[in-house]
Amino acid sequence: MRKLAIAGITLITSFSALTVTPAEAQMVDRNLITFWEHDDYKGARKDVTCVTQVRDDLGALENQASSMANASYSGIDLYSGDNLTGVRYYAAPRSNDSDFTNNGFDNTVESLRFRTVPCA
Repeated sequence: MRKLAIAGITLITSFSALTVTPAEAQMVDRNLITFWEHDDYKGARKDVTCVTQVRDDLGALENQASSMANASYSGIDLYSGDNLTGVRYYAAPRSNDSDFTNNGFDNTVESLRFRTVPCA
């Protein structure tokens, strides 16, 4: 039974490591979501840390993000409008999306809410 439990933990640990792409490997221990201007994690980059629950200023990448990696342990709600309004997109903890076009959210993010603060 002990060997089975250890194997299960190893499998879970291995699976978790695979949910973040190699391009985001350096961010694995950070509590942030990163947006990129272009698909496949290319172009200008904006890191948003999990210091406050709500962010309404994404700077130069507001309405410009085309891919993202959520390296935090918190789910994050992304919104197409200011002040958490408009269409909502959910970014699961430790997830990524290399192309927002596939789900109709390309160049749309204006505000976001971390579901858990602190994210660790």
